[in-house]
Amino acid sequence: MNLSKLTLLLILILVMSFKGHTQYLGSPKLSGVGLPYFNTEIFPTFSEDGSQRIVRIYVQMLNDDITFVSADTAYLAEIQIDVYITNSNQEFVFNRTFTEEIIAETFEETNSRKIVNIFSTDIPLDSGKYESVLTVLDKNTGKQINRKVFFKLPSFSKLPFLVSEILMFDEFEVDSSGSITSFTPNLTGNFSSGSRFIYLHFDTFVRNGGGDSLKISYIIRDANNYINQRNEYVLRGNENFRKHFIRLSRLQFERARYSIEVIATLGKYQYNVNKFFSFFWTISPNSPQDLDLALRQLEYIADRDSINFYLKQSLDSKKRYFERFWHRVDPNPETKKNELMDEYYRRVNYANQSFSSMSQEGWLTDMGRIFIKFGQPDDIERHPFEMNTYPYEIWRYYSLRKVFLFIDRLGFGDFYLHPSYLDEEFN
Repeated sequence: MNLSKLTLLLILILVMSFKGHTQYLGSPKLSGVGLPYFNTEIFPTFSEDGSQRIVRIYVQMLNDDITFVSADTAYLAEIQIDVYITNSNQEFVFNRTFTEEIIAETFEETNSRKIVNIFSTDIPLDSGKYESVLTVLDKNTGKQINRKVFFKLPSFSKLPFLVSEILMFDEFEVDSSGSITSFTPNLTGNFSSGSRFIYLHFDTFVRNGGGDSLKISYIIRDANNYINQRNEYVLRGNENFRKHFIRLSRLQFERARYSIEVIATLGKYQYNVNKFFSFFWTISPNSPQDLDLALRQLEYIADRDSINFYLKQSLDSKKRYFERFWHRVDPNPETKKNELMDEYYRRVNYANQSFSSMSQEGWLTDMGRIFIKFGQPDDIERHPFEMNTYPYEIWRYYSLRKVFLFIDRLGFGDFYLHPSYLDEEFN
């Protein structure tokens, strides 16, 4: 292993293990040190009577990313969420601020990465393209983090039905009949390989009756665009508004990354929505295809010659090398869990979700590579519509004293690291 890759592993370990006596110093796995990191997803849907378009904004935070203070016999955290929305002309459309309290019964819970907090708010909007700036403020530290999300609400004025976007989940509650009553959306689209089933949810509304003739088809494809499974059904009954839940067996997926397309058809009218999802490994890859991919994805922290050598060996030899490598760099070998491996492949899958292009998977792109190596930037400065210049983004890592400039020279969302910043990556 060369010096730069050893340094990168040390950075990963330090970022993950930077803990102090106060909980807020704990470094979240996908955030800047001490910042209230959050995941978010915007879910365009509509009211149950079909009269109003709605965006449901989800914010997801782990306990470990929030500051708790002692309060009587428990620990209390308070965060403020601000939503600021502008239209495609950058004109103000909507603003909402709300506060949430989180209670932890024990100090151990304040540092938990297993306790997930989901907050949501519904906002009525007309059809159009929008930009949302979400700000989460940790009121116990005064620290905040911003995130921009671009989204659109398509116009269904020429269609006899409406279809929402897709949410995915694997945690839910059911009533006495076994029907799902509530669920915790997975905002990353990234699931543990130990999940037995995963679920997808979307809403439909059929105007002027005809609810029993809407046909729903869904097609799942792997990363090579091969069809993994296909199914369809027709709605029964005459209800206009429907909540759809589709269960998918984990055993049907051998690869790490997939896409699902849901197609709604009524007579000559058709509309489709798409979603990516992926799996990460909690112990080791589940199939030969996964193992080969996992080995190739080690190239940022392992010797490339060794990777190429073992890719040509037997399945058992590959697996032994994979497990030997991660055992050697395990920051806490006394536990069964390898936190460094989990973190590395979480970053890989996040890169695939966020930075994939038509020609490359996200982990191979410049943005994906930098994200995998250094994690979530402390600050992202986006310039998508500047006059007389290409779209560009500036990523700042204050704790690592690094800055990266990415430029989209073709205007298709493929951002490349500016050559002047290559030294930042390797120094």
